[in-house]
Amino acid sequence: MSHPDHDHDHVDHPNGRGHSHFDEAAATWDDDPAKVERARSTAALLADALDLQGTERVLEIGGGTGQLSLALADRVGSVLVTDASAGMVEVARANIERAGLTDRLVAQRLDLLSDEPPADSFDGVWSQLALHHVRGIDDLLARVHDTLEPGGWFAVVELDDDRAGAFHAHHDDFDGHHGFDRDSFAERLRANGFRDVTLTDAGSVEKELGGDDQGRGTFSMFLAVGRA
Repeated sequence: MSHPDHDHDHVDHPNGRGHSHFDEAAATWDDDPAKVERARSTAALLADALDLQGTERVLEIGGGTGQLSLALADRVGSVLVTDASAGMVEVARANIERAGLTDRLVAQRLDLLSDEPPADSFDGVWSQLALHHVRGIDDLLARVHDTLEPGGWFAVVELDDDRAGAFHAHHDDFDGHHGFDRDSFAERLRANGFRDVTLTDAGSVEKELGGDDQGRGTFSMFLAVGRA
């Protein structure tokens, strides 16, 4: 499973890239069909990996324009789609309304590290290519764990370790994580209360490497699932 181009819809924290970048990009984010296709491919991956019953209350972190949750809307009971970018949330709300899914999907501006957490707890949390933007990753994992019902799951698709930093080489303001070592990420999940942690391949994403003469790069991804 290869997903062409660009970085994904994000959780954005003051420790990562600024919200304004995503606010400005939000209006045309879904014009790139590769981004929509990536969300659909990730949705198929999660549907295969999770034993969804159709009644789950799900939280999405870094949901951007909502494409991942839109693709999974008929597999769960409800989704609260969150992002720290107000611009992304505005587009997500429009997408949800256009799809006629306001009865089960809600979009809300939320930075789980700095805002009050949702009042409700959830049966599951999912996230796609968002956590590498968050410097305070352990704090975020702990807060995700706190939002889950006992036995609830956290499913996250992320970049494999990119030691050279090529994925974000042309983002001068990026100071997040250049992907994650799988074993270290699994240990982080366990250290923050998750059990039954599994990691599997999640395909790859292609991205322009920067200047005109640098071409494109292919970056592998993993799916990590842990239970509260």
